[in-house]
Amino acid sequence: MHTPLFKATERSYSIPFAFGLIASYALVACGYAQTVAPVSNGISTASTSRVALASDQSLKLSDLAGSASIDLPGLDDDSAASANVAAKAISLPNAVAQALRNSAQLSQVRAQYESSEARVGVVRADLLPNASLRWAGGPEKTESTTTNNHQYTSQSARLTQPLFNIPLYKEFDSSRQSKDATALRLQAMRETTALAAARATVDLAVARITLNFSDDQLDQLNKILSYLEARTSAGAASQADLERARTRVLAARQTRLEQQTNYSNAMQEIYRLTGASAQTLQLPSVNQLPAVPGSNNQIREMVKAKNFELLALKKEVDAQQSLVTAEYTKYLPVVGASLEYDSTENVGGTNALTTNTRALVVMTWNLSLGGKEYFAAQQASAELRSRQAKLDDETQRTTQATEADLTLLQSSSLRLQAAQAEQTSAQSVVNAVNEQLKTGRMGSLLEALDASDRLFGARSRITQALGQQMKAQAQLLNRLGLLSDVQSQSNL
Repeated sequence: MHTPLFKATERSYSIPFAFGLIASYALVACGYAQTVAPVSNGISTASTSRVALASDQSLKLSDLAGSASIDLPGLDDDSAASANVAAKAISLPNAVAQALRNSAQLSQVRAQYESSEARVGVVRADLLPNASLRWAGGPEKTESTTTNNHQYTSQSARLTQPLFNIPLYKEFDSSRQSKDATALRLQAMRETTALAAARATVDLAVARITLNFSDDQLDQLNKILSYLEARTSAGAASQADLERARTRVLAARQTRLEQQTNYSNAMQEIYRLTGASAQTLQLPSVNQLPAVPGSNNQIREMVKAKNFELLALKKEVDAQQSLVTAEYTKYLPVVGASLEYDSTENVGGTNALTTNTRALVVMTWNLSLGGKEYFAAQQASAELRSRQAKLDDETQRTTQATEADLTLLQSSSLRLQAAQAEQTSAQSVVNAVNEQLKTGRMGSLLEALDASDRLFGARSRITQALGQQMKAQAQLLNRLGLLSDVQSQSNL
């Protein structure tokens, strides 16, 4: 007798639930209809349209979290972890500033720059005047027909200056080009470090918010499970429905464990980069990032002209070209000036003090070194071709990556529109389920369970889309050499 009553009750309450579900699907359809047109238009004008910046969007991570900051508890024991964590907040500008201070790779490249700067001085010294002094004295024994023992003394001074030495000058020019390349690599490493910090901050915010959404899903499913347990104990619901709901709860727990892992990894990454931990996170926003200038075509040209990594590779090609020239010009004569002073006494016997002063022009011409200079030039030429090929390859990779970033930045904005419509629809269904749970009369179990999953999926997709939007813009700024400027907003 209980079974027919349960079925009749289910039918009577499934009718308003069905109307709510139909209305939700209508909202999704409207959102999809609004999304299709921008997709087609965006693809047709992607090459000339201005980049759809995330700053134009009203939705932010803080809107999803309900506040401008979010706590960063430990995973095992929130209270114990909070007691051990420094009572300070971390933000996107602070994370970038701390990462730039803490980066070991940045210190390594900075040391390489200092080494290249010192090498310029070493090579330049060969082009500057060289001075030397020499004094010698001691007993000397001269034997011929007779033996003569006497005191020998000799003094000399030299001042030389290269006048025409193309190989030395080209090596000096190569060292300067190498120093410039290292300076550009230092700037590129700064941008790479800033990008890593920005990505880690965004990933941490996304993981933390998604973890909250996972908790909400688990709470919602637990309410349904508790409702069915009470109904099953009263004989008003089947054991199969109860087990179906329990299966969804267990699946939600698995999802939460995955989100905990993502959150833990994000916490470890931000600590590795910044060397500091925090109790709260000020949620990042695209408003904190510098604006991406110009249209898509202008961005492409600016990346080719201003990317620090490409500029460094071009400098390395120029430096190697100078070395090739230096090797081939070793066939030319070398001309220098020399001022000399010599003073000797008792040389080869007892004789008076002799002084000689000379002002000379000296030419040295190495006609052949056994082919050494030829093969050295061939080796340098092969290295030049290698560096040029590396430059071409990196240019292609950077161009392709820029196109991917532009596409991702544009698609994430479109995905946000669809995800927001999906969230609105799923939220209305979940609200209807909550009202039914309050009255003790729930409609379709499967639709209630699916609505909870759809709401979590929609929220996750919105959060992921916002995160990808910020990371895509950060990557573009990194390629333009502008991302590290975000540290100017730091309050450290």
